[in-house]
Amino acid sequence: MSLVATITVSGDPQLLREYRGQVNRLLDEEAGDSYRELHTPERLEYEFKLRAGIPFPPFVTASQAFPDLTVEVQWNESAVGKSGHAIIRNGVLAEQAAQSYAPGGAVMHEVRAGADGRLELAVICARWRESWHGYVITADEHAFFRLMGPANSGELSASDGVDPEWAERWTVESGEAVYAELATPEPISEDELGDLDRLAQEFSGEWVWFEESPPEETAVERQRYETYGYPVHAANLRSEKLRTVLRPDNGRLAFGSFAEDTRWIPELLLRCWLRSNTSEAK
Repeated sequence: MSLVATITVSGDPQLLREYRGQVNRLLDEEAGDSYRELHTPERLEYEFKLRAGIPFPPFVTASQAFPDLTVEVQWNESAVGKSGHAIIRNGVLAEQAAQSYAPGGAVMHEVRAGADGRLELAVICARWRESWHGYVITADEHAFFRLMGPANSGELSASDGVDPEWAERWTVESGEAVYAELATPEPISEDELGDLDRLAQEFSGEWVWFEESPPEETAVERQRYETYGYPVHAANLRSEKLRTVLRPDNGRLAFGSFAEDTRWIPELLLRCWLRSNTSEAK
């Protein structure tokens, strides 16, 4: 069962209760794959582990009766190296996207935002040969990164922005990280750079809009940020993600798909790369 799908439904709590009753009845009638319900009063969440095919029909059918609710599907099929998402409103597919990666290794995300919508940290990461690599971005900074070795004894390299070379490095020993700016930046190999650029483009296209983008391309996001009272920064999370995907987490908003054995990756970036850039900004 290599296909994992998470379907979340957000909106008015009373409508969510009614929607759940209808969709559960439809799922029971289908008598298909088993699923887990991980609901809160403000949000429904269904988790499926499947051999093939995402059970869209019950959720689409129920959506027609509840047009004010937003249904979002996140799926990952590691055996064939594909993942994607879709958004359903009023029984209609409003948005969808898919991406490919090296089979056998999932693309993982970590996104954190302040209560005011500010992008505090976003990470997209995938396995690359004997290492992990990916793209990291905040409201004011971004970079490619590569991690060699295990959590407590390895090496973190980062670029300066999205330049095609490693510019700084942290050496981790017994959990402690030592920083060094590289006197001579190291070029990123062409094949790795291509994969890093793909990860960054796919993530930015789905999750981020930039202040420097033409006003006609970002007019809706700018209007929504003004309506919600969010300040605009160099990089900003798309309002749809802020409102329907991220969840409250200790006074902030967060979303993550890192497994327990890879949680150390965003934590190391927080501790090293983010702290270093925050210190430089000060």
